[in-house]
Amino acid sequence: MLRTLAHAQSHRHPRLCKALSTHPSPADLPTSSQTTSIDWKLRGGKKSGRNFIDRMRCTAIGGRGGNGCVSFFRDVFVPRGPPNGGDGGGGGDVWLEVDENETSLSCVKQQLRAHHGTNGGGKSMHGSRGADLVVKVPRGTMVREIVQVEEQKQKPEVAARKQNVLEEETSDNGFLDDLQVQLEREERRRGSDKASLFVHYPRWEDRNDLTAVRIPPEIKSYLWELRNPTPLVTDLTTHGQRFCVAAGGLGGPGNPHFNAPNDRQPHYALKGLPGHTRILDLELKTIADVGLVGMPNAGKSTFLRAVSNAHPRVAPYAFTTLNPYIGTVDYHDAKQLTIADIPGLVPGAHRNIGLGHSFLRHVERSSVLVYIVDVSRPEPWTHLEALQRELELYRPGLAGRPSLVIANKADAGEEAKRNYELWRGVISPLVPLIPVSAKYKKNILKATYEIRRMLEMQD
Repeated sequence: MLRTLAHAQSHRHPRLCKALSTHPSPADLPTSSQTTSIDWKLRGGKKSGRNFIDRMRCTAIGGRGGNGCVSFFRDVFVPRGPPNGGDGGGGGDVWLEVDENETSLSCVKQQLRAHHGTNGGGKSMHGSRGADLVVKVPRGTMVREIVQVEEQKQKPEVAARKQNVLEEETSDNGFLDDLQVQLEREERRRGSDKASLFVHYPRWEDRNDLTAVRIPPEIKSYLWELRNPTPLVTDLTTHGQRFCVAAGGLGGPGNPHFNAPNDRQPHYALKGLPGHTRILDLELKTIADVGLVGMPNAGKSTFLRAVSNAHPRVAPYAFTTLNPYIGTVDYHDAKQLTIADIPGLVPGAHRNIGLGHSFLRHVERSSVLVYIVDVSRPEPWTHLEALQRELELYRPGLAGRPSLVIANKADAGEEAKRNYELWRGVISPLVPLIPVSAKYKKNILKATYEIRRMLEMQD
C-alpha cells in the first residue's frame, strides 16, 4: 500500500492519492466481534423474529375480464354473414391456500393481483381465462374483510333492491348506468380517459343505437355481486384448504349475444368487467396441542428444546423469544403432539403491555396449557397466579382449560427445593406440579407423558 501511495504521489494522481491517503489504518478497522454485532443488529438477528408477521392487511384484486369481439362471417358468396365474435376470457381469482410448511404471514404481499383475461377474437374464438393467483398461508390464518362504513349503511336496503333488480321486467338502463360507473372507475384507476361500455366496430361508434340493448342475465347477476359484496369471514385450519378472496371479472360477451330480430348484425360487444377488490385483515393464530405460558426467562424455550425437535434461541436474559415456536414431541409408539412456545408474559399483558396481544392469541387454540414457572425465585406460586389472571382477563375461560405446572430449575440450590416443598402443599391437587430441570433434561419424560395423558383425556 505504501509503495502504491508513493508511486501515485510521484506521478501526481490526485484522485488516487486522496483515496489511498484516506484509507483507514488497521487500528481504525472494527474488530470481528464488533462487525458481527453490527451485522447482527442490521439483519435484526437470525432468530430475532424481525420477519415474523402474525397480523397484516392486504388488498386482493381479481383479474379483469377480456373484451368481447365484434366480427362477422365473411366468405366468397357470403358478403354479409352472421356475427361470430368471440367472448372475452374471465379474469383470474385470488386464492389463499393453507401450507403447513409456512409459519408466518411474511409470504403475503400487500397487494394480491390476479391476471387479466384475454380479449375474444373473430371466428368465434373465445379469449383465454386469466391465471389464478394462489398465495400460501400458514395453518390457523383467520381472514376478515374490512367493510367500509358506506357499505354497511347500505346493507338494510340490499334485500329490498335485489328482488326488483333481478326481475325480467326491469329496464336495462339502470344496469347500463351501473356498468358505466364500474368501468369508468376501472379506467380512471388505469390512467385512461376513454371509458366506454361497449367495443364498437370500426367507424360505428356514432351509428350504433344502444337504447334497446338487452344485457345478458349473467352480467346482471355479477354486477349485483360487484355492487353488494358479501363480507368475507373464514378460518383456514386444514392443510391444502383453499378459499377465494377475490373473484375475477366476467369476460365481455361478443356481438352474437346481442343478435335480435330488429338487429341481425350488431356492431358492438361488451367490455370485460373488473374483478372484485377486497381489503383483508389476516390474523395468524398458531395451532398447537399444547401452549407454553410463563414469565420472561422462566425456561420455556429451554423446555421446548429438551422435549421436542425445535431449536429456539436460549439466552440468560428476558424476552429472548420474540416470536412463537412450534415443536413436535415424538413418543416411542409413533405418537406425536405439537407444543407452541410464546414470548414471556408480564403483568398487564391483557392491556397490551410488553408483547401483550401480539402473542396471547397464539394460545387460544391450545387444548392444554403448560405453565412454566421458575421455582428458584421467591414465592413462585404468585407467578402462576399472575399468569392465570392475565389469561382470564384477556379472554374469559382461557385460564380454566386443562393445565399443568412445570416447576423449572428445580436443581438450582436449596431455595428451589424449599419453594417446591412449600408449593406442593398449597397447590390444588387437580393441577399437576412436576419439578424438572430443562437445562439438564431431568424428569422430562414424566412431564411429556403427563401432557400426553391430559390430551388423551380431552379426546
